[in-house]
Amino acid sequence: MGESDALMFFCNGQKIIEPNPDPRMSLAVYLRTKAGLTGCKIGCNNGFCGTCTVMVSWVTQHELIRHIAVNACLYPLCDIYGKAVTTVEGIGSTKTKLHPVQERLAKCHGSQCGFCTPGMVMSMYTLLRNNPKPTSEEVLQVTEGNLCRCAGYRSILNAFNTFTQEGCCGRQQGNTCCRTDDSDMCTSTFDASDFTPYDQTQDIIFPPELLTNRASLRRTTKFSTDQLTWINLYSFEDTLKLKGSCPSAQIAAGSTTFGLLKQAGTILNISDVEELCKITPTDTGLDIGACVTMSQLREEIQDIMKVLPAEKTKTMSEISSILHRYGSQQIRNVATIGGHIMAAGSNYDLLPVLLAVGVNVTVVKTNGNTSKLPMDRDFYSPEFGAAVGSNEILRSVHIPFTQENEFINAYKMTRRRLHMDDAIVNAAFKVTLEPGSDVVKCGNFVIGGIGTVPIFATETVKEIVGRRWDKGVQDTVLTSISDEVKTSTSNTEDELLRYQLDLVEASFVKFFSVVTKQITKCEEVSRSDSNVFTTTSTTPRGISVYQPVPDDQPDIDPIGRPIIHRSALQQTSGEAVYVDDLPTAREELFLALVLPKRGRAKVLSIDTTKAMSIEGVVAFVNADDVTGVNKTLMEDAEFLVTEQVYSVCQIIGGVVATDPDTAQKAATLVDVTYEDLPVITTIEEAIEQNAFHQPSRSLEKGDLEKGFKDSAPNVIEGSVRASGQEHFYMEPTACIAIPSLEDDSMELQLAWHGLRDVQHSVAKALGVDASKIRCKTKRIGGSFGGKHVRCGYLVVCAIAANKVGKPVRMVLPRDVDMEITGNREASMATYKVGFAKSGRITVADVTVYHNWGCLVIFRRCCSVLFGIDAVYAMDNFRATVKNCATNLPAAKAMRAFGYVQSLFIMESIITQVAQTCGLPVLQVREINIHKEAVPSTYYGLPINDYNVFQRCWTECLEKSNYHNRRKQVDTHNSENRWNKRGLAIVPLKFQVGGYPLFLYQATAMVNAYLDGSVLLHHGGVEVGQGIHTKMLQIASRVLGIPVDRIHIADSNTDVINNPSETGASNSTDLWGMAVKDACETLNERLTPFKSSKPDGTFADWVTAAYMARTNLSAFGFFKPSGIDWDWTSKTGRPYLYSTFGAACTEVQIDCLTGNHELIRTDMVMDVGKSLNPAIDIGQIEGAFMMGYGYFVLEELLWDKDGKLQTNGPHNYKIPCIRDIPAQFNVTLLRNCPNPRAVYSSKGIGEPPLCLASSVHFALQDAIESARRDAGKTGVFSLAAPATADRIRKACCDSSGES
Repeated sequence: MGESDALMFFCNGQKIIEPNPDPRMSLAVYLRTKAGLTGCKIGCNNGFCGTCTVMVSWVTQHELIRHIAVNACLYPLCDIYGKAVTTVEGIGSTKTKLHPVQERLAKCHGSQCGFCTPGMVMSMYTLLRNNPKPTSEEVLQVTEGNLCRCAGYRSILNAFNTFTQEGCCGRQQGNTCCRTDDSDMCTSTFDASDFTPYDQTQDIIFPPELLTNRASLRRTTKFSTDQLTWINLYSFEDTLKLKGSCPSAQIAAGSTTFGLLKQAGTILNISDVEELCKITPTDTGLDIGACVTMSQLREEIQDIMKVLPAEKTKTMSEISSILHRYGSQQIRNVATIGGHIMAAGSNYDLLPVLLAVGVNVTVVKTNGNTSKLPMDRDFYSPEFGAAVGSNEILRSVHIPFTQENEFINAYKMTRRRLHMDDAIVNAAFKVTLEPGSDVVKCGNFVIGGIGTVPIFATETVKEIVGRRWDKGVQDTVLTSISDEVKTSTSNTEDELLRYQLDLVEASFVKFFSVVTKQITKCEEVSRSDSNVFTTTSTTPRGISVYQPVPDDQPDIDPIGRPIIHRSALQQTSGEAVYVDDLPTAREELFLALVLPKRGRAKVLSIDTTKAMSIEGVVAFVNADDVTGVNKTLMEDAEFLVTEQVYSVCQIIGGVVATDPDTAQKAATLVDVTYEDLPVITTIEEAIEQNAFHQPSRSLEKGDLEKGFKDSAPNVIEGSVRASGQEHFYMEPTACIAIPSLEDDSMELQLAWHGLRDVQHSVAKALGVDASKIRCKTKRIGGSFGGKHVRCGYLVVCAIAANKVGKPVRMVLPRDVDMEITGNREASMATYKVGFAKSGRITVADVTVYHNWGCLVIFRRCCSVLFGIDAVYAMDNFRATVKNCATNLPAAKAMRAFGYVQSLFIMESIITQVAQTCGLPVLQVREINIHKEAVPSTYYGLPINDYNVFQRCWTECLEKSNYHNRRKQVDTHNSENRWNKRGLAIVPLKFQVGGYPLFLYQATAMVNAYLDGSVLLHHGGVEVGQGIHTKMLQIASRVLGIPVDRIHIADSNTDVINNPSETGASNSTDLWGMAVKDACETLNERLTPFKSSKPDGTFADWVTAAYMARTNLSAFGFFKPSGIDWDWTSKTGRPYLYSTFGAACTEVQIDCLTGNHELIRTDMVMDVGKSLNPAIDIGQIEGAFMMGYGYFVLEELLWDKDGKLQTNGPHNYKIPCIRDIPAQFNVTLLRNCPNPRAVYSSKGIGEPPLCLASSVHFALQDAIESARRDAGKTGVFSLAAPATADRIRKACCDSSGES
């Protein structure tokens, strides 16, 4: 075919001709590195997070313009030929005009850290290009593939629902918005009347050249490098010819597995072959072209179903239902049915239903011969995959119409509800009855997700053929199907397999119920059959309530007002810059880390021969390159391994290369020889081997021995467990180290908020003064504690830059980031509790074990001990904390560090006491809650503002309508066997600020300029929590000038030296007071000039002060007083103040599968006097959803060497937009000033996370009803996370005992 073609496409309306495109490159990489469009982020590089979403447009075969949202990280660059791509930069800008989507998302407070925001914007923008007035359900569908870790999703939906048919909140109640409230409180954080109307005619036009030149552009194009050739094809005839001439060429249709395709020598891209992109109705069914995408398939069969009788479209209905839960919209837009069939994944969503109904596929040999193959039990084999030869191409799939006596249902079972998750089990059941009877004529039962290929339960079907469809058939199937499926897999003792078999049986129970109802045409079914398959699907809604500012507060004073995040407009437009968005420096190189493959071992040798032989590799960095001291600041670890590894998180070395791909490839080729040593990974192993980090801590009150003696026989012992949790910030850890050209100084641009530690660690490793290391951070795309301690991998980047003398950039791939950076520690508590028959706890002894891994970052484990008594009175109580030493990566502090475990442990104890006594959990909670006006903690500290908690508790009970809903839940459960609801209300006391004391200091600087503008520096780092916005509000109030006249510079150790880490919910408390102090100092200097010209402007006063040679730079400093805890005497105050709250949550569970949904959550939070209600409510919602992940969804799994197996969004599932409560109400408690923080506010970033435990205990409540129906009573424990398999097992139903 000759030389490579030039790649022609349009980007944001501009024509681009790329003369030498690299077919290995993704569209995302091209946009970022070649086009400079860094609004397209790369969060996971696997198509699971949505941060890279862009819109791709082209002209269809029917001369229509089609717009789709795609994951640019999976989209091959060369597939964009002849198409148009639109990025977030192309739809609007703060410098010109924002698009309404960008504007509304910002003004509705839907952007916090902002890293996910451009992807969100582009998903919604693409929907509006296709449908300018969508429904709220369509908004959910297009955004379910866009993950957000900060905002909790509701504010995003609020923004996007302003475009929908239903209106701003997604639901109207008559003429009243559902967010209205009859009190004098505020109920909206934005004013919709400020929004620019959406006018589709103002959107960027599709390039006319692509429309007029469509025919000439549809020619075979070829793009080649030495490693890979990519060929775009547009006719099936050309495809057969090329495949015939190059039998080893791989066929690409959808390219969702682009990473694997890049390993091939030649790729034939047939995604745009018109003959393969059609759906053609026939007399017997539908012929679906192999390149029909999942989105197209669902859209067209839904249209067909509207005009055909329902009995003919049963298969189509099931396919549509499955496709609704297939991946994300971005994946559905490019994945094809042909690619789905040929990839042959056992858990692929459509395969069981296609196999069950017996579709035929048409394949064409390269010589043109055509044949039809039935998709039956012989179609797939473990050795060869699909029965399509290497000289054949799949052309189409024929889906037959169904008959009235045919019944087909398909089921997808997942760990996280039903969306954006891979199936654990796929099942499809088809039965055909004899005409006019209920006798089974034939059938097909196909199970996916268990074996290497889908499994046909043929013998089970044989047992029911010829029998009447009655309860006996169900019993027969449940007796035999699991055994038959089990014989098809080699692993018969696996715990997951047992759960999968339970799901197989559960899915058949659902199928049996559906068919029975259709046969009998009876809507009334028995209690045992009721609601076995229904789930509620509603647009999330809710209300946010906060206190308005006083009527006499000046308009210029922003304190207490819901102003938008300082960077929101830049984040929604893609203009906000993160570390990896910074332009590549001259001669910049790239670093990839070499990590251990053992959890504990001696390093015998390191061979870099293969790695260094690769073109583009510049250097290998190891411990020999440390010019200073190869020890971290705490002297407990090496930056680079010398002799022994004790966890896979350590760093053996690093490869420096001219591009990141080369560096990563070379790093895998470094050959390390080990001598293995014993490995400890679990808490149990650590206890058995007495492996603990020191010191352990304990606090005690009363006489435990006497307490247990007096409580007998009402004493229980037990344990409760909680898994760890990954921070899963959206922006991967990144660093650019830039050595000076003239001396030994260095600048580091960091995605990090512990700048002091990085500065001093780098200085130590390089052997230079800390003053020569400058650390800067503009903003961070999320952290939650993951980017503030244990910075060794950043230090290695600096060591590399020091060695090569050039700038070095390191961005950790998502899997590496998750594997080495640490996470929330797993915990286990054992307890012994004595209590009265009333449920009043009289004595408790609790020991908490934390799996800290190979290092303890925080040695004093104080938060668990100081928070474990919660709001409960403890007469005789002891709490002990032990830190297990294992070979897992060192755990890190994470949002609500320690407190979330302590609350979970105590509430679990309360729940088990209630179960033992046979009492309602609410009654036991309330009998144990402190009754005094000013109670004390079990370590003797008075809770002076306890009345604030009492108000939160009472108000939550009232606003949630708890007592009436309790009756409704009980009624529902009495009428339903397999569908249970649960209700729980949980209290919160969270201590803010505390030990170690040296961290509680803050510095700020304010500079006034002659034009009246102000530059503000402070030591805090913007990680999405809105700290810069609140600092602007504080400075604005003190100085009396508008917020837009104040600018905040990057966080920078050049200006603010030795800054404490940003975090622990007290950053605003610290730096807010420092900013206030600095601004008050400046005001004091300006006082004489204000007095001499009282009607002047701020600029007038500053100019006059300057002319009088007055210092217009002011420093502020703050250190809180009153923290004086002493571990020797175990007395004093260990924290600044308490934040209180309460949450009530209602859930619904499917007892057969363990799936659940959140029906409603009501939260009442004490935030003191909110500085910014919009930011605080966003923090509350975001923290709650992160806590929901911790308590219900997210589970870390490790192998025997301590390597994380759940190392990416493909197998570690954080909440998505479908997971938020259907009704989510948040109230900020009014009139509760806090005298210990700036302007009476309180820290709020962490406390609400703990209240997500209300979901967990609501699930326990629902499970308890199911257990009673199963004849199980008494105490049971539910570990966190309460995953679907744990819920299913705990329910103990008749088709699967616990």
